[in-house]
Amino acid sequence: MLSLNPKTLSPSPFNLRSFLIPKKPSISSPSLCVNSTTCCQPNQITERGILFDTGDTFFRHESATGRDLGVLSAALYKQSKGQLRVLDAMCGCGIRSLRYLVESKADFVLANDANESHRRVILDNLAQVERLEGEKKRWVVTHCEANRILTDCYLQRDYFDYIDLDSFGSDSSFFLRAAFSSLKLDGLVYVTSTDGYSSGGHRPFHSLSAFGAYVRPMPYANELGLRILIGGAVREASVLGYRVTPLFSYYSYHGPVFRGLLRMNRGKLPEKRDYGFICYCNRCGNSQAVSWDELGQIRCPCNNSTKDAASLVVSGPLWTGPLHSGAYIMEMLNLAE
Repeated sequence: MLSLNPKTLSPSPFNLRSFLIPKKPSISSPSLCVNSTTCCQPNQITERGILFDTGDTFFRHESATGRDLGVLSAALYKQSKGQLRVLDAMCGCGIRSLRYLVESKADFVLANDANESHRRVILDNLAQVERLEGEKKRWVVTHCEANRILTDCYLQRDYFDYIDLDSFGSDSSFFLRAAFSSLKLDGLVYVTSTDGYSSGGHRPFHSLSAFGAYVRPMPYANELGLRILIGGAVREASVLGYRVTPLFSYYSYHGPVFRGLLRMNRGKLPEKRDYGFICYCNRCGNSQAVSWDELGQIRCPCNNSTKDAASLVVSGPLWTGPLHSGAYIMEMLNLAE
């Protein structure tokens, strides 16, 4: 039985600022500046040395670290596989798409945003990169609902190496099945949730419909937010005959924002110890992971009676396995340095 520490998610084993090397801003090189964002004109911002326009789109400079991690993981994929095709399903102003092109050296980026009124600002930002390389397109802008563009890619057998789902609330869970269908085997999907109410156990029926997990209030809501997001992805992938492996997980207080990078391959559900339930005792504060075949037999070390068992609350099913791959994070560190 796996014991869980009843605290919020532990800090990342690496500090992003510690391995970003300041360079002179240049659109032709993947420069990463320690001072991530500075304002230029009313709607213009510089992030990691790249100037772009936010227009009237929704943009948070606090999300720069999440974008850094996405760009770094995409660059690592390009280095290891020799190619990189990215689908940015909800691109907003297009800054992530632009950074994938410039810093991750993506061969092709499909930048999609359902709001067609954002087209001008997206085109202006991506125009910093030549659209054509010989006869091949480096980037394309579309305006479709995320599920539709993902499904269209699947129907056309146009598969991607890397899919970024930067959605609002718990919407990412509704796009996962279509995303896995349009992803190459061994490809990466970068998922998002900003649903702090569900992770805090305040909307258990909403978390049940969105992530397949009934979540009760527990003192480590930030970690639960990541675990229900990954657990929902595990469930959706298994329907299609795939298994997913978390490579890293990231939580940020603004929003709040929960992000996870998942690798997809063929396979079945993980071992029962990695997809199950978490039990918390309101009496003594003990936490433990509970497998499916242990349901109905849950006891806390602080009591043995049926009456005292009322202090126990259970959340799940969700991901109870590792939130990070240590080996993968070391590869990210090595590349960043």
